[in-house]
Amino acid sequence: YAADYAAEDFIRADANLAMLRLIEDWETWPNRAAALWGPAGSGKTHVAHIWAEAADARRIDLDAFRAIDLAAAPPRLALDLGAATLAENDERRMFHLLNLTRERAGALLLVARDAPARWDVRLPDLASRLRALPAAAAEPPGEGLFGAVLAKVLADRRLVIDRRTVDYLAMRSERTFAALQTLARRLDHAALAGRRPITRRLAEDVMKDITQGEGAAKTGG
Repeated sequence: YAADYAAEDFIRADANLAMLRLIEDWETWPNRAAALWGPAGSGKTHVAHIWAEAADARRIDLDAFRAIDLAAAPPRLALDLGAATLAENDERRMFHLLNLTRERAGALLLVARDAPARWDVRLPDLASRLRALPAAAAEPPGEGLFGAVLAKVLADRRLVIDRRTVDYLAMRSERTFAALQTLARRLDHAALAGRRPITRRLAEDVMKDITQGEGAAKTGG
């Protein structure tokens, strides 16, 4: 399925306020670079899309970063590393990119699972630069944000869920972004397999399966 990253569809909440403030102040970033970090599904990629649209920046992933001619690269980039770690050559290219961005008065937004200050980097100069980057993290979702994001993820999958069923799931699920993604995927599969709408009954069945699976994992069963 294709996620919807339109700015008007972003769900603003306390959990993502720090990320939003960071991209809104992008023209004042020290050394013209900053970072967003947090777990998968936490909204950081959506925030990066919003920034790229506002700043007229190009979005690239690690493979594109490795292939791009840095000397000819656009002055503004959003580099989404996902869960990847930097190889030795990546580190040299990253340091070069940070220098080029500053020299050109461009802008570089890094997006990753972990804070740049905690990346396992061997190049001392790069490690120092990464520690100095302004960075904002996605906070764990509260009940309201969890339910709203669940409804959005399901809508991206072309599935509809009513408010009461969302509230039921938000009250009973582990409130993490990883759990949210698992729940959306399981609801999607259950609805398709049974050719059923996402009703309270289906939600109860899915939650029961998830709970039993977690119990079996803890006991080694």
